[in-house]
Amino acid sequence: MAIDKLSINDLLIDNVPGAPPPEDTLNKDPIDPQLPDLTCTPDPTKTKAYRQVVGVENVGGKAYGKATGLYNKHRKYSEQWNPWHPFRSAHNFQQAQSFSQQTKTWIDQHLRRGLDNYKIESFQSSDALRKLLSELDFGLGDDSWIEDDSHIFRTLYYSNIFKSILFLLAHLLFQANFDFEPVRLTVSDGCRIYSEMNTGDWWWDTQEQLPAGATIVPVICASDKIHLTNFSANQHAWLLYLTIGNIQKDIRRTPAKRAWILVGLIPCPLKGAKNIDEAWHSAVGTVLSQLKHLDISGPSLKWDCADGFQQQCYPLLAAWVGDYPKQVMVAQVPYGSCPMCEIPKGVPMGHSTF
Repeated sequence: MAIDKLSINDLLIDNVPGAPPPEDTLNKDPIDPQLPDLTCTPDPTKTKAYRQVVGVENVGGKAYGKATGLYNKHRKYSEQWNPWHPFRSAHNFQQAQSFSQQTKTWIDQHLRRGLDNYKIESFQSSDALRKLLSELDFGLGDDSWIEDDSHIFRTLYYSNIFKSILFLLAHLLFQANFDFEPVRLTVSDGCRIYSEMNTGDWWWDTQEQLPAGATIVPVICASDKIHLTNFSANQHAWLLYLTIGNIQKDIRRTPAKRAWILVGLIPCPLKGAKNIDEAWHSAVGTVLSQLKHLDISGPSLKWDCADGFQQQCYPLLAAWVGDYPKQVMVAQVPYGSCPMCEIPKGVPMGHSTF
């Protein structure tokens, strides 16, 4: 870069003959650019929860009794409930957890040589460990996947949507990270804070359309194409994932928390095929058919939640996560158009042009 294009502060003053001395900026008043409050601390006196507007009787996310599923399964009829079931102790559970990344041969040799000081009582072989793991009350079951051969491009594989949502809703690991009621967070100057999904206008407006005490379960879907193999005609597939907006975003966006569930494996057509978008929408419509036929003015679904209570739930499709090609396919608009608005291509987006 040429010297004449550099600012005086970027130059070495001692090496430039005749250069003026730098300005004294220490005694100048600081410029107030009116930066926004990046801390976004809610003001309790101005923040409104939904119950403050409609009353406690009509509050969203109301409990209607104790959960009867997994939450109380092992302690409902016994005071000596074992939280480490089917393992006998916390030590056995932790050892099994540490073996999860090891091979079958390594586990057998480790146990046979007594490297655990013979403290593991629940299992003494990898086969016994595998049997215990199959008894865990976790997952959707081996029969959770459905095969549909009527799809236009080969076989469609998908899971029961309601079972997948209920699994996330009752997942005890997320017990302290659920939101069931809409809220409007506000800072001291009156500006709104948009943080979790329940702080948005959509949740609040939708809550007003549901019966009193109902719980909204916002369904968030995500889809993308994945390469399967270079053999068998270079096949690809569309993966369809699902999560719910009740789970706080710090949990949802952490892959290790497993807050997303694979609910659909949609086969891609071969190169040159026609009606690709139509086939994709047909497959997604099959996977999400239970959501499509849910009536928000009709009866709710009485589901167990991770807080230990049952709630009157309404699962509603709220958001779709995807890259631009996928958003274009979902919105069924020409490629190059905006899938979010109706502004024509090439027209300034409401800004002045110079």
